[in-house]
Amino acid sequence: MTAQADARRALDETAWDAGQRRHHPSALEAQCSTSRRRPPARIIVIDDWSWRKSWRYGTIIVDLERRNVMDILEDGSVASVAQWLKRHPSIEVVSRDQCGLYAQAARLGAPQASQMADRFHLIQNLRLAIEGQMSLSGRATGRAMLPDEDIEIDHDD
Repeated sequence: MTAQADARRALDETAWDAGQRRHHPSALEAQCSTSRRRPPARIIVIDDWSWRKSWRYGTIIVDLERRNVMDILEDGSVASVAQWLKRHPSIEVVSRDQCGLYAQAARLGAPQASQMADRFHLIQNLRLAIEGQMSLSGRATGRAMLPDEDIEIDHDD
């Protein structure tokens, strides 16, 4: 199975969900101390993180295969994220939001890794594309965009 297929499967849980289970600093310290015995991460997600809503934001990095928080960085700067990625050369796939900072950090810190949008933003992009298409066709009423006539299906194979 390819790393990208593994990443798609692992994206069933978002970084936010994983981070919520590890919301206490001591849980992160315990996680970091036990993760040294595991094989290095291949598929990660990078996202914004805040201990309290609308407070100072940092960056959370989650191993998507193991669904474990790997690190929480104090900030979301290109330099700090790229530096973290350089220390983890095993990274093959970086899932991220559409923030240009994380894209640039991944290019600089893990040029070997493929980048892909996280599940939340894929769904958001799909919704926006569908809404845009519906408004262009003049059918923004929520009705089906297919013709109303009955379609005859031949069941004889």
